Amino acid sequence: MLLHLVELSSTAPSSTPLRRLLPQWCLLCVSLGLCLGLLNGCFLWHVSVGQLKLLSRRQPVEEVLSQATLSEQERNKLRLIMRVRLFAMEQLGLHVDDSYTTFVDVGGPYVTYNVSAAPKDALRPYVWWFPIVGRVPYKGYFNKDAALRQARKLEARGYDIYVRGVRAYSTLGYFDDPILSSMLAYPDFALINTIIHELVHRTVWVKGSVSFNESLASFVAAKGVLAYLSAQHGADAPTFRFYQDLQADAKLFQAYMDGIVQRLETLYQGPLSRAEKLRQREQIFAAAASDYPSVFPRMKTKRYQRYFERRTLNNAVLLSFRRYNRDMSFFERAFAAHGGDIRRLIDFFKTLRPEDIPETFRT
Repeated sequence: MLLHLVELSSTAPSSTPLRRLLPQWCLLCVSLGLCLGLLNGCFLWHVSVGQLKLLSRRQPVEEVLSQATLSEQERNKLRLIMRVRLFAMEQLGLHVDDSYTTFVDVGGPYVTYNVSAAPKDALRPYVWWFPIVGRVPYKGYFNKDAALRQARKLEARGYDIYVRGVRAYSTLGYFDDPILSSMLAYPDFALINTIIHELVHRTVWVKGSVSFNESLASFVAAKGVLAYLSAQHGADAPTFRFYQDLQADAKLFQAYMDGIVQRLETLYQGPLSRAEKLRQREQIFAAAASDYPSVFPRMKTKRYQRYFERRTLNNAVLLSFRRYNRDMSFFERAFAAHGGDIRRLIDFFKTLRPEDIPETFRT
């Protein structure tokens, strides 16, 4: 109901009666009125106005495709999204409704900016609370300056902070999400993954378990891309094999990042003084960046080679990565238990309650 209180992955079931009864702009106003007493008014106004602006600028995809405002490459990506949307609905059983049937030009490379934070001596996220979704470990802003102001406040209080641009996000299933122009910057593989990821959130949302929801969506999206590519091109096609290589590299990268996290958790839980923990953590971060090129010879693609060049490691950065890649073995076991059938897996996770989520995923 509260739109962009969280970024690309916060959503709720799409069968909300109010959503069916009211025009979407009217629902936005109702949401604003209901929640002014629950949240900081300025922030709520910011996200509500930002969302309303997006909704007011939507155009049907069919109209956009007939216009000359987009390049042929961008039009091809729109057509790809429409094919993936249909595949996700028919083959994966995801809730689609009228999402991704309209287009919005956001006027920049990102639609929103996410702020996350963590103590310098603990791998524990700073959390916010919002209606519907509960506790979440990040906060999204349509305005970059507003995000940076929030980040500076948290940094002044001694937190590690991480601000990143977001190309896509979900609206809790209460609105029909448009295709955003920022999404068209994704390579095709990433675009397919993003659409399936977001539709998973529209289909399954367990309140208060952001890491579970994100990791589930990441897992299903990875399997869904393979299923889509196999259906479109065949399992012997170069595109299918290349995506398999990307997934193999993702596992190598995940293992490397898990090693960093384990070393930090051992340090933070130890008996050393806070000052000594902070000194040693910087050594761990430096070693992680300098040792990382040793992983390259085992990788089949170049996807992860610039990870440490593009960001400075801290606890907030590591938690942001882990949020989308938490305990993937749990999902692999569930996938195998359901015969390797994505549709059955999704149906199973629809039945889970917050208390059923393993402790390792708790925010």
